[in-house]
Amino acid sequence: VFSKVFGAMSIKNHKFYRNSLIVQLNNNTDPATNNAMDDSNNNNTAPKFVAIYRFGSIVFFNLSPREVRKLNEAIKKQGTGAISAGFERDESFQVAIEPNYLFVKGGREQMNMAATMDAHVVNGDFCVVPTLDFNSTAIISNIMAQSVALDSYSDIVDELLTNFANVNSSVTKTGNFTQIEKESLFRIVSQNNSVFIDMVSKIGVKDRSETAWNLSQYEQIHEGLREEFEIESRFKHIEFKLDLIQQNAKFFLEVLHSQKSNSLEWCILVLILFECVLMITEMSGLGESFFGGILQSILPPK
Repeated sequence: VFSKVFGAMSIKNHKFYRNSLIVQLNNNTDPATNNAMDDSNNNNTAPKFVAIYRFGSIVFFNLSPREVRKLNEAIKKQGTGAISAGFERDESFQVAIEPNYLFVKGGREQMNMAATMDAHVVNGDFCVVPTLDFNSTAIISNIMAQSVALDSYSDIVDELLTNFANVNSSVTKTGNFTQIEKESLFRIVSQNNSVFIDMVSKIGVKDRSETAWNLSQYEQIHEGLREEFEIESRFKHIEFKLDLIQQNAKFFLEVLHSQKSNSLEWCILVLILFECVLMITEMSGLGESFFGGILQSILPPK
């Protein structure tokens, strides 16, 4: 993505993280066309950033809707399984830059700020950072990316619940599984496991931010954003649905296993019975004439 999308673009800097790439764009260059912008018409002096995550989320800072659309299209071309245009999940959140806003470990300190400024680092409308750099961008974009990804996974889990309800309703009516319902059940169980693994390993919902871990002054804004976007509670809500599917699917899988075991037992009994018949026939002395007649009827005469 970096070489193909940003290789020929004028950028200031970039950083690779464990599951993301953050690029700082040049304010004097239009990312959509890579042409120089007229300084007289460019009143936006705030730094521009793009954060791209391995699990499919993209976070933009200080880019116009046209720039966002062009970059989004270019990045999607480099990925696989991209969501069709118009069906993407998106969220917006404001970031207030206040250079005199200082974070201290275990609390917060304000200097030379207007009395009307909200005392919270994060609230429902915006978050406050002393500067928009790679550290603050990594914190904010990570939570935003997780939030959008959770919305997407919530839709997937709701669809799984609907499919499972259809299988359950069909079994309730017929009392038995068809081959299609068996395949659908196995597919639901597989997707159920994949969603949970992706949320934990790819999205890293339970992981602590690298920046917040290494720089304690960013821990407050990280925890504030997690609470504001309800990351933990939304994850638990999805986890509850996944557990519901898993527990009910476990019952059906046990029934299928029991039915298969019964079929195998009947096959074994039939084979044992056939072996007993062969043994009795052989011991009675009728085996040679009996099997000889069968062979003569099967084999063509010489």
